[in-house]
Amino acid sequence: MSQTKPVLMLFLLFIALTSTGFGESGQTGLEEIIPPTTYRNYLRANYPDRLKILRTTIQNICTHLKIQVGRNEQEEFLQRLAELKILADEAWERNEATTSLKLLRHKEVKRMEIFLRQKIDLLEDLKLEVGYEIRGNFYPPLESMDRLRKKLFLQLFEGAREFENDLGTNALGFSGRNLIRTSVVSPSPVQGLHDIDRFTEDEFRRIQVARELKKRIEVLLEIAESRLAEIDRRKASLEWTEEEPNPLEFYTYDDLLHAYNRALEATMHSIDEHHERGLSQLNEIENALEELKDGCEIFQPRLKGLEQLIREIGSLELAMKLSRAQDFTTKALEGTEAGLESLKKRRE
Repeated sequence: MSQTKPVLMLFLLFIALTSTGFGESGQTGLEEIIPPTTYRNYLRANYPDRLKILRTTIQNICTHLKIQVGRNEQEEFLQRLAELKILADEAWERNEATTSLKLLRHKEVKRMEIFLRQKIDLLEDLKLEVGYEIRGNFYPPLESMDRLRKKLFLQLFEGAREFENDLGTNALGFSGRNLIRTSVVSPSPVQGLHDIDRFTEDEFRRIQVARELKKRIEVLLEIAESRLAEIDRRKASLEWTEEEPNPLEFYTYDDLLHAYNRALEATMHSIDEHHERGLSQLNEIENALEELKDGCEIFQPRLKGLEQLIREIGSLELAMKLSRAQDFTTKALEGTEAGLESLKKRRE
């Protein structure tokens, strides 16, 4: 009898497999994407000017991509997607080769970061307009563009270079010098195992007694929501109006984002475990995926809205925590969408 793989990991693997045809389309060279005269100028340009050329080229490709998706010109828009990945990867390489902190914080870097945010949103919308069987082709350029955007976003704080290349999956190296400790500076009052997650004692007890998948998912998503709500409250300088004391009063912004990440990670792990060990029926797994999907769709724009706060605070450490929260949310959303589609096909 074959082993059952964890459901979210299996679905994310499925996403990767549906994109295997991308490599063949992605053989186009940079000189075939950028017009000849512009390409010659590109080779002579400095880092900011190269970013500007890449940004303009991406804009032109996205304009064509939108039209081709609308006309269902599959071969053409798949080629545009391949070109977008090449351009994003090229921008990443140029960034890696740049050592001047002044150039790394140039106004063109900020323009590119804002621009990429807009184009990532465009690709997210366009992927929903194509058939599910080819939707996976959107993920490679999306991942390359998002990886680049996050790198530029982090650099804009201090021009810091002490972080790893893989912003999406690994812990990021950090020197710890000259950082602003955010919000309340008092340490969290919690102790014990739950302190690792930055959960309150009451939250930790609720997780322990929530044996059913539905209840556990509800508790974990409530924890994630409460952290974002607390950050929103502080951003708006609102007073705590509940009769009971605020249980998160002494938690820093760092603590709040850390707990959000741990709650989302625990949610995915719980669904995987119940699927792998057969602890829940498939309809219960499906309901859990729906709950997680709905939560992530709400959390995603709220996390993006925190970027301005992080810029104002100027903490690289906090920016990396936010980057990790965005990655967790994106991966969870992709996994739930693929998982629900897979379960739907299984019933047909």
